[in-house]
Amino acid sequence: NALFNNHRQTLIIMENGTTAMTGHQDLPSIGKNFRGEAPKMPNRKVLEGLGVTAISEVDAYNQKALKELVEKAVQGEGLQVIIARHPCMLKLTNEQRRKGVAPLPPVEITEKCNRLYRCLRNFACPTYQIAKDGSVKVQKELCIGDLSCLQICPTTAIRRTPSGGPS
Repeated sequence: NALFNNHRQTLIIMENGTTAMTGHQDLPSIGKNFRGEAPKMPNRKVLEGLGVTAISEVDAYNQKALKELVEKAVQGEGLQVIIARHPCMLKLTNEQRRKGVAPLPPVEITEKCNRLYRCLRNFACPTYQIAKDGSVKVQKELCIGDLSCLQICPTTAIRRTPSGGPS
């Protein structure tokens, strides 16, 4: 409808290879369903088939590039589409554990932390908690170790634990 009526609209498709909100079901874009192999229906090709021409793609974990694309798209005319891709890390880490692949080591907060709390307010990862003394603590059992949080900390106070164990 936005394309047909030439509405000025930005559509962001978060493509992570699964429908996590209902139990990690497969999507038409990945080429399999509950029966096994199935024809792939890539989002970009579907959009192009509908006549969408303003399509951008970005790694959803590249926060700077994603922000720039969104800022550009909302200024554009007509329907602007951004496909933000990155595997669902919860699904990926669960699959790796089942295959015997060791999980990524969690992150830790260093002495560089000046308690701006951007890891809590702007990133909102459940692994970060505020301790009674006001410091930021990492709930290591919740951290999937993908390091996407490194982009949000202005003081570079987040780092991967060297051994993966308690720091």
